[in-house]
Amino acid sequence: MLAIQLFTSPAFSAEAGPHKLTDWKLGSSLFGDKVSKSSLKGQVVLLEYWGVNCPPCIASLPHLAKLDKSLRDKGLRIVGAESQNSSKEQIKPIIEKAKVEYSIVGYTSGPIAVNGIPHAFLFDRKGDLIFDGSPFDGELEKLIKKSLREKTESAAPVVASGPLIPTRTWTNAEGREIRAAVKSVDETKVAFLMTNGKLVSYPLEKLSEESRELILEAAKPQQETAIDEDA
Repeated sequence: MLAIQLFTSPAFSAEAGPHKLTDWKLGSSLFGDKVSKSSLKGQVVLLEYWGVNCPPCIASLPHLAKLDKSLRDKGLRIVGAESQNSSKEQIKPIIEKAKVEYSIVGYTSGPIAVNGIPHAFLFDRKGDLIFDGSPFDGELEKLIKKSLREKTESAAPVVASGPLIPTRTWTNAEGREIRAAVKSVDETKVAFLMTNGKLVSYPLEKLSEESRELILEAAKPQQETAIDEDA
């Protein structure tokens, strides 16, 4: 079991982090939106190791919940990795009290040893590790906001003259069907052209993994053409 980490834990801000988000293996989704490496691509990701029997961890939850609420639409994804092998029954009342709506996953492993909790890792839009330390470190929120302002090449919306993908049936993460064509897509959202002619912006993270991957795959040729033209 991980030890409880004090508020004064050391941290670093990596200008050119040697590790990437893809080096981590996320645990199974327990609460909130289901997360995968593909659903987190192009977003700023805050991964926090925490546990239900860790008072400092529980103290950090309300603050992270507020960050999630205010910055999720701007591209921040928070993932809480419960690290004490607690059951869903033990976790649920704690996150409900803290009003946590971000994703909670089970045992998560990565290339950096975590000797105490709470412990936070921050990854920029390119997936590079830029922070490793305490979630109470004031530098963390500054780096989050700075990273959200930075755009990657893929952040520019891919827009086709006609529909990027003709009308078909898509499914969201809850299994509900969406009948629409795809007009454009960027790293966080897709513009659906509904059968009634209305254009609707829809978060990629709320689609099923299959629908999300089909849309992103269809966008690749358009992105490559745009990059070639700019060269």
